Amino acid sequence: MARSTRRLATTAAEILCILAALSCAGLWTGSGAGSTSSILEALGLWAIFSVFWILIGRRIGVNFVPPSRNLMISLRRTVEAWAATWAIAGILTITTLQPSNLSIWLVLFTGLGFLTFARLLQAFSPAGIPVIRLRAVVIGCCPSAHSLSSSKDATGAIDFVGFIPFAGEKPQNMPHLTRLGDMSTLAETLRRNEIDIAFVSPSNDAITGEVHQSIETCEGLGLQTQYFPAFLDADDMRVGMTWSANRPGLQIQLMADSSLAAICKRAIDVTGAVIGILVLLPVIIAGALAIKLTSRGPILYRQTRIGKSGRSFSCLKFRTMIVGAHAQQDQLRFASHQDGPAFKLSDDPRITSIGRMLRKFSIDELPQLLNVLLGDMSLVGPRPPTPNEVEKYSWWQRRRISVKPGLTCVWQVYGRNRVSFKRWVEMDLYYIDNWSLWLDFKLIVHTIRVVLRGTGM
Repeated sequence: MARSTRRLATTAAEILCILAALSCAGLWTGSGAGSTSSILEALGLWAIFSVFWILIGRRIGVNFVPPSRNLMISLRRTVEAWAATWAIAGILTITTLQPSNLSIWLVLFTGLGFLTFARLLQAFSPAGIPVIRLRAVVIGCCPSAHSLSSSKDATGAIDFVGFIPFAGEKPQNMPHLTRLGDMSTLAETLRRNEIDIAFVSPSNDAITGEVHQSIETCEGLGLQTQYFPAFLDADDMRVGMTWSANRPGLQIQLMADSSLAAICKRAIDVTGAVIGILVLLPVIIAGALAIKLTSRGPILYRQTRIGKSGRSFSCLKFRTMIVGAHAQQDQLRFASHQDGPAFKLSDDPRITSIGRMLRKFSIDELPQLLNVLLGDMSLVGPRPPTPNEVEKYSWWQRRRISVKPGLTCVWQVYGRNRVSFKRWVEMDLYYIDNWSLWLDFKLIVHTIRVVLRGTGM
């Protein structure tokens, strides 16, 4: 079966699971069942959930790790994607189509059950849903290249087509794979063999320029590229990206805890974000209308922020400033009362009249509940900095972006607008080093108190 056909079959199976969940929740029942209008409404509901599932599933990478390779990761991403799909599509369904016969909570649990069953079929049943197997090539010849392409875990989920050595390397180190060519014909070889993913693992004898060239070639062809340098021995460590003076590098630290508490944190994030959106929907709508009616410009303001391990994402906020306010920031920096790379101005002339009220009660931050659903943010964590701020961090301050950013943290509760930037970062590091579910719960409760007092800016 061709790869495109397998991908289509997997997506079709997932969409059928969604249809089954909606059917169990009363999609085809109610007054007027069987009429043309009711059928069209049912198909519309199915289409809404299916479209959001495909978009969010691609964003989270639901099918990137096959269940046969790592069932726990596959199930976790499935739960995250379905929870976000149910929340967003459910809100859209309730506010637009308003079906009287559909139990939205039953959709959540039955959908999760059907999708989980589909993942288990992929993992354990040869006759189940076809598994999407990536066609891979190994570029390099070294013990690391041999081990990553010969383990049972890797070969069980990926089709290793062959290898391509760097100049000066010994092909004898890869006896289990077929040599496909050399570096001079790399691009042609990758196209001819329909490669999906390239594992670049050079030995210490490889020329640095060739390694760089191989990565650029793979990226130019749109391949997934993973780099495994031979010198990197990081057992039980976590490796992420870091930047210094606009130069990327590897940040190595102890591997994050994948305990039940960490899994519960994500579950609390998704549940809290869904409940927050549903409960605060009137406030969200009122805030959006107030912005639209009182000033010209978009309702939402999208800003690039830095998330966990230095990954950038689009952070959502209600627009509280005039259009073009960001371009004026450098001119006003001299008046900032916040030291360090952060920018805070108590009487900012760019803030609109309604924007000042939205900031006072932190209503401008509510759209970030969508960022929480998508997995870019958490309910509790250090506030996400801008790329310009991160560029000015000292080495010890960079640990602030080693965890997922959040809507609230220690600084929002105990130090907002009253402490130096150094103390701000120290508060965030205290949270990182002393994290627990109980600490998250206390910070959420205290945040509600602070918001109701209207001490934001």
